[in-house]
Amino acid sequence: MSTYRISYVLTTYNKLPYLKHVLGRLVAERRPDEEIIVADGGSKDGTPQYLRELYEAGKIQQYVSEHDKGQSHGMNKCLFMARGEIIKLINDDDAFHYPSIRKAADFMMENPEVDVVMGYNAASQMEDLSYVRVKEDPARDYQRWLEHKIPFQMIDLPILIRRKSLTLTGLFYAGVVMVDLEWVYRATSLNVNIAWCTAVISMHVSNPDGNFNRMSEAKRQAEFERVRDFYAGKPPRRGVGELLRDGIEAAKRPIRPMKRALFDRFNLPQVQNPERFETGFVPRPGENNIDATYRMCDEMLAKLNENRPVHFTFRKQEVRKVFNPDQP
Repeated sequence: MSTYRISYVLTTYNKLPYLKHVLGRLVAERRPDEEIIVADGGSKDGTPQYLRELYEAGKIQQYVSEHDKGQSHGMNKCLFMARGEIIKLINDDDAFHYPSIRKAADFMMENPEVDVVMGYNAASQMEDLSYVRVKEDPARDYQRWLEHKIPFQMIDLPILIRRKSLTLTGLFYAGVVMVDLEWVYRATSLNVNIAWCTAVISMHVSNPDGNFNRMSEAKRQAEFERVRDFYAGKPPRRGVGELLRDGIEAAKRPIRPMKRALFDRFNLPQVQNPERFETGFVPRPGENNIDATYRMCDEMLAKLNENRPVHFTFRKQEVRKVFNPDQP
């Protein structure tokens, strides 16, 4: 049997101001049947000392601080150290709703055939805390995968993995920057039992220090296409109508903030985007941007989940071999 129910695994590198918020909340939320494992890639900003203090105080259960070859290398170290039945990945600059994580873990414990649980993720931006978005695309992609086994990709923040199922899904590939992109594409191309949870499990915080924002758009697109084409194949050529719609959408995007401001000024009715949620954020005197961001994340994750029905969609996959010599 596993020593712990949930292993929270976290990698970090030179992000101490963010890490203190993320890890501080996780430490406060941790239960006796849960462990926290941190892999620091050799930070020079005081992170090793901070982790040592937490470890010596018994607030985190395992950690390592040494030079590594990137995020996936650190994540894989944590996976080998993990002693929990369920793995929950925690990013060092994002926010998480731990009651929803535990509901997903409960479902996995009650359904041992489930390898992975995915759920909803909210997205926020540090430069504008007035709203967050909760995209429906991943849920639709999951449903399409459930019906037609079409591989898809999504952010890994709202994902839980059964530790022993890593023998099927594999570890994290060290040859890409967008680690979650490759892992989710891979998992959805295999004979993996994946369930969908309707809770908003996490919130991505777009910030200037994030790995994604420090990667050029051209490199991001090239890596995305390389991974997508490998697992899902090249998409069909887009028609004239689709190209025209995309062009119109691109032209409208930069004027939307001005339009909203104008409508707000004159109290005119507006069509509401069902994926956009106003936060009602009000700055506090003396509060810095990072503190304000995580306060907003806490409040909005609680609000988004407060009256949200939580249920799970799951269909057990037939166990089959990749190569069966008994079949033609």
